[in-house]
Amino acid sequence: MIYCQLILTICLPMLDKKTNLFLEKNIMRLMMENIEWMEEEMINSSKEDIHHLTPAEIKLFNTLRGSKKSISDLSRVMGISRQAVHKTTHRLREYGYIELTISPDNKRDRLVSITSEGLKVRERGAKIIREIERNLSKNIGRDNLELIRDLLEENLNTLRGK
Repeated sequence: MIYCQLILTICLPMLDKKTNLFLEKNIMRLMMENIEWMEEEMINSSKEDIHHLTPAEIKLFNTLRGSKKSISDLSRVMGISRQAVHKTTHRLREYGYIELTISPDNKRDRLVSITSEGLKVRERGAKIIREIERNLSKNIGRDNLELIRDLLEENLNTLRGK
């Protein structure tokens, strides 16, 4: 994101008006700015929590989605190194939010699962996201919010071959 902003800052004055307008209103930029707003809202809403979760920790929770996954699977799905997953799981384990168990299929691999304490954190996150979506709905309308949700889901299903 920072790289894109730097390029835009340097190049925008040199671009024609049509290209400049496109870069200002392209879907990727608009989605990234909205995600940044949502993440900021999430951080602000969770400041009173005992352990402030990092974006990587939140992503790990989202990737687990209540199921058990190996460190290798988490690394692949999250698009980060196994070392980064280990670091993230170590911190979440210290908080008591996840547990690691030996995989029955591969004794060298560890399965990561959410504990009952971690489920409480997920529920708190879900409440925050619901509130963020309520605010978004107030800004753009409930029907438009549902349309965006449906269209993005349809795109992901197409990309995943469903």
